[in-house]
Amino acid sequence: MTSLPSDPTNDDGVSRRVLLAGAAGLAGAAGLSAAVPLVAMGAPAPLATRMDISQFGKNASRLAKFEAALKDMQSRSKANPNDPKGWLANAKAHADFCAVATADPKQIHFCWWFLSWHRAYLTVTERKIREISGDPTFAYPYWNWSTDRRIPAAYAKAGSSLSNAVRFTPPRALSDGEVGFFPNDPVLKKAGVEALRATTFQATTASQISRSFGGIARPNSGNSYGNNRLESTPHGPVHVYVGGENANGDGGDMSDFETAGRDPIFFAHHGNLDRLWEIWRGDAAKKSTEPKVDAFLKHKFVFTWLDGTPMEIAVADTMDTKKLGYTYDTLSVFRTGAQPVVIAAQVAQDRLPSVATDKVRVPLSPQAAGAG
Repeated sequence: MTSLPSDPTNDDGVSRRVLLAGAAGLAGAAGLSAAVPLVAMGAPAPLATRMDISQFGKNASRLAKFEAALKDMQSRSKANPNDPKGWLANAKAHADFCAVATADPKQIHFCWWFLSWHRAYLTVTERKIREISGDPTFAYPYWNWSTDRRIPAAYAKAGSSLSNAVRFTPPRALSDGEVGFFPNDPVLKKAGVEALRATTFQATTASQISRSFGGIARPNSGNSYGNNRLESTPHGPVHVYVGGENANGDGGDMSDFETAGRDPIFFAHHGNLDRLWEIWRGDAAKKSTEPKVDAFLKHKFVFTWLDGTPMEIAVADTMDTKKLGYTYDTLSVFRTGAQPVVIAAQVAQDRLPSVATDKVRVPLSPQAAGAG
């Protein structure tokens, strides 16, 4: 398996941080007011459908276009890490807004920005690949790890641009607990993913954060931040499973906030988390608890487009996938016709312990509320 540079300095002696500083400076120089709203680009007609990779991959031509587009982006980054059309330039967004201290105002984890920011990021990435591939119907295929407990073949094929990442994935399947499935509890088994049992989106106190679906406001008077229910599990454990760790204790791309966006499966993982959000929103009572205040809805996320210009997405626009131009092939937790997988050996460690991670280089592990 080949990989993009994973060390602080790549083969050409170019620091990873050169990329981060260069693109961040470009966006800063342009200023927020100069950013182009993504919705101004218009949505594809008809709407693009995000598919399970197991189905998406059955169309060889479609899969080949996807692989070719990513290979083009990765090749650009190898030639020039600062190329705005490159894969590293796209991955830098996650480093900029996630590999920062827990209490940093830019941090989009551990608060109510988690779901909407990742939805926006995935949408921008999807639009870039659509543009580069020349396929106007392209939608990033998700990984349904509730059904498929190992990395899907399309994302694991040797030599493919879809597997071009640093991975130390253990030689085992994801356990039930790692994907939030508890078959011995009738209520939780019916939910499919335990986090879907959350009844409210927003937490208002530190003690509520781990029970909420969407997290706490940023900023908040208690300066308390932590993983919401979905962010804790299955979000964190799946990241750590894919990235893994080698014998020297070095983690793979998916195990670290700074490099997670470099692995193409990052977007497949977050696509499934995004789909779970839509499943959760299918309950009108739960959906009604989503914040309606301007501090939430009018907040804007800024990303960099293929030509290097900044692009913004308002949180309000992330509350409707059709406005962003896509739908999902199904809103069932498990793939239709597939039986839920049960991994027999369930132990207490399946619910990973919370740890404080308030540092610049943040490993993807569950975060303790109030650690900021």
